[in-house]
Amino acid sequence: MPNAAEALDCYLSIAQAIAGPTDYELVLENFANRLRVLIAHDHLDIVLLHPTGTQICYEARMHTSWSHTQAPAKPTEESPIRAVLRGDVPHILTNDAWTDPVFHFEGSDSKPIFEANLRSRIVVPLRVQGELIGSLAISSHKQNFYSDDLLVLAQGAADLVSAYLFALERGKEAKDSAVTELEATGRERTLRIGALRLTEGMERERQRLGMDLHDQTLADLSRIRRRMSRIEGGSKAAMDEIAAIQDELDHCLDEVRGIVEDMKPGVLQLFGFAEAVDAHLQRCLKNSHRPIEMHVDDASNGKMDDLQDTVRTAVYRIVQEAVNNALKHGECSRLDVRIAQSGADMTVAIDDNGTGIQEADLKSHSGISNIKTRTDLISAQVFFERLDGPVGTRVMIVVPMNAGQVESDNI
Repeated sequence: MPNAAEALDCYLSIAQAIAGPTDYELVLENFANRLRVLIAHDHLDIVLLHPTGTQICYEARMHTSWSHTQAPAKPTEESPIRAVLRGDVPHILTNDAWTDPVFHFEGSDSKPIFEANLRSRIVVPLRVQGELIGSLAISSHKQNFYSDDLLVLAQGAADLVSAYLFALERGKEAKDSAVTELEATGRERTLRIGALRLTEGMERERQRLGMDLHDQTLADLSRIRRRMSRIEGGSKAAMDEIAAIQDELDHCLDEVRGIVEDMKPGVLQLFGFAEAVDAHLQRCLKNSHRPIEMHVDDASNGKMDDLQDTVRTAVYRIVQEAVNNALKHGECSRLDVRIAQSGADMTVAIDDNGTGIQEADLKSHSGISNIKTRTDLISAQVFFERLDGPVGTRVMIVVPMNAGQVESDNI
């Protein structure tokens, strides 16, 4: 059974792993891999409920007919875990799903339990703002493998991931809606409308998740930190261990605050684009293990803040990704961000003196791919080039001043 510090580290690791990706399979694999440190398992699945009385299952580690079918939406009444999905029971903890009658009833889709050799199981609900949206199920091939203590940890992990999964599902629905609208209204215009809807929806849910982490997770960590600071007495070894855990909690608090700020960029909303970029650079500098010169130059006199809020936020996310890539892969010692207006366009140039971008980098599925996707969503352009001289890379983002304005009237 993991101790409190190990559980906190795992939850923080989960939050970091799921905060960036928007691909459902990747999010689930990241979640399963990090959760396995806390709760060993051979199979993990997420079920998300739909208003039509159906559900969709996503699986990690092993894949069964629960998710691999031509018609992924299945009736919830046929689900072997319907007791949790209907809210009839708060959870399911079983030592052997093969013989537990809760999974087996007339019409139950329980065949994969035998085919995948799922014996011990934990099933807990996923909730967002009190509303039941689905379930998290963790399974082992072994019997009598899970305990009440692990059930509590599983529910904690479910509470942490539920808001992000809900945001992804709403984004997926927005994308599906845009594709349907595409058939009737023309390809290019509908894709732009759908992209703006998707961008706005994902950003809203991302900010809501940031607020949830701020209101709940940060408060919980801070409360634990205060309680530990009041502990007195005990052996020197015990007090030294408490001091070490306090240091780890302080580090966790700093990490979660950084995640919250990335998800809910208050500086951007309160003070504007240039200040938000500068704040991000300062956070990067604080977490860097090497000295780096960083500068922001706004030659546009704040014109970036005249953009549509959705577009401005998207550009900020692109700059974040470009800066993070430069610091992570470029091994640079200097980084400059210059904001300017060029005719009817706004430009942001991120220059570093690192190792320089390679042709292979442009074809990889890395942060560069994320940048290209984000710029396409707001009808912007991005250019990557090696700077003149022996080293260095420039990422240039070009955004029309009217980006999002025509389409937003139709949203």
